[in-house]
Amino acid sequence: MRRRLTGPLPALAAGTALLLGACSGGGDEPGPGSAEATGSAAGSAGVPASVALTTADGVGDGDPLRVGVLLTLRSEPGQGQDVVAAAEGATVAAYRLRLGGGDVELEVVDDGGTAAGAEAAVEQLVASDVAGIVAATRGDHLDEALETATSAGTAVLLPYEREADLPVGAFATGPDAASVDRALLEAMQADGLSRPFVLTADDVELDVGSADAAGVGADLDATVARVAEAYDAGRVDSVLVAAAASTQARVVAALQGAAPAAPVVLSPEALSPAFAAGLAEASGTTAGAYLTAGTDAGDATTLSQGARPEGVSAFFAALRLAAGDPGITDLFGDAAFAQVAADADTASHDAVVALAAAAQAAGSVEPGDVLSALSGLQVGPDDGLAGPALDFAATGAAARERGRAARHRPGPRGPPRGRRGWWRRERRQCRGPVVLVRRRHDRLSP
Repeated sequence: MRRRLTGPLPALAAGTALLLGACSGGGDEPGPGSAEATGSAAGSAGVPASVALTTADGVGDGDPLRVGVLLTLRSEPGQGQDVVAAAEGATVAAYRLRLGGGDVELEVVDDGGTAAGAEAAVEQLVASDVAGIVAATRGDHLDEALETATSAGTAVLLPYEREADLPVGAFATGPDAASVDRALLEAMQADGLSRPFVLTADDVELDVGSADAAGVGADLDATVARVAEAYDAGRVDSVLVAAAASTQARVVAALQGAAPAAPVVLSPEALSPAFAAGLAEASGTTAGAYLTAGTDAGDATTLSQGARPEGVSAFFAALRLAAGDPGITDLFGDAAFAQVAADADTASHDAVVALAAAAQAAGSVEPGDVLSALSGLQVGPDDGLAGPALDFAATGAAARERGRAARHRPGPRGPPRGRRGWWRRERRQCRGPVVLVRRRHDRLSP
């Protein structure tokens, strides 16, 4: 399906400066277009960050910038379905580029979570001459499709993939596996946790050591009973669950009944909106303390000052404005963006922005030119990124940075709706690069 976003919006000129002030725990959030949202009352929050991105303005010499978005509506656990809601960040990126005068088309294709589907989807995107592809999915069903795209000279950015072994022309723009392992290990050590019972599924792995381990199979009750017995006997001091978000939700819900006192560590898949939704479906609760890791680009980042916080503030301002515009729909055009805005993340947003920056550097929207410009390109907050700066000199494009201490309450994104939860960063204990450690303390909304 093709979505065409073209031309500047009449209500907002390119370069409109918006900033969300530092969030607090009380009071109503300012609505789109209010003084607070537009930065006229920003004051101590710092220099307003521009929501509109002029990156794509005029780069195609009359041709639109076509960005392919590959996602997975339905799949087995671990093959991309869990991140489909988060991929709505691509809509925010297109919205910002549209505000800046860009002529942008998002060509969205569902790969069905299978190797054959991914291959067919990529062939369709390559045939439509997209400038590049954002693979807003994950899993080994992508392997052959990545080879197909890159062999055709089309760049592929993977915001949710930690795999380091990618073909030339494919770039993982999120934290790599080693950085995630290091951050979680250091945070666990800081909490005095050294003997986890490691539960794995869906080909997700973490390398932080273990006192015991098991796969998550069909008999989940027997598995968590084994974990509870080991914890009660003192042989393990925590539980680490490395799996797709939906699987993690089932395991955590079962642990809440069998071993409620055991500290729980989760692989970064738990940052997906599917985790909280899965807990609700499994009659679990997000109330509790869970440790995981992810990029430093969430709501709490806006509490500090500098280029990065301003970039994140701009993302949330754009998200809120897009949610308030009835003409902006979700990636498939089936629903108002407001219905999915709470799940949109910065990872998919930044992948689209990076491709736009490559097109600008190339002065072209031709896929071969964009790929050539992307290789070696450095993209940062000044280019519109909300997450860490990206260095495309290597296959793994995520730049390195350290986390800082901060607290988060619902703010720039607004409070969660329905049965979603949110992440409160109780402590950013990560001393390693790229990722920060988060602790979850929240309850289901009424």
